[in-house]
Amino acid sequence: MMKMCPLCNSEMPTRYNYCFQCGEFVGMTGSIQAETPPEDEAKHQLQERVIHYGCLTLIVVWTVFGLWFCVNMNR
Repeated sequence: MMKMCPLCNSEMPTRYNYCFQCGEFVGMTGSIQAETPPEDEAKHQLQERVIHYGCLTLIVVWTVFGLWFCVNMNR
């Protein structure tokens, strides 16, 4: 689906908010998102939590191993 610029009448994809020919504002259709079902939202939150705690675990392990390596290297 294409949008028309009200100023220069050029066609552009619907995701554009400004005309690429003249720069005229043509609407905020790119920011409109479809609603996600609650089960998809819960799945997404679980994935974010797993990534967050996984990264935190890696940082802690890296820090502990680095300290252990530095202490034992000087012996």
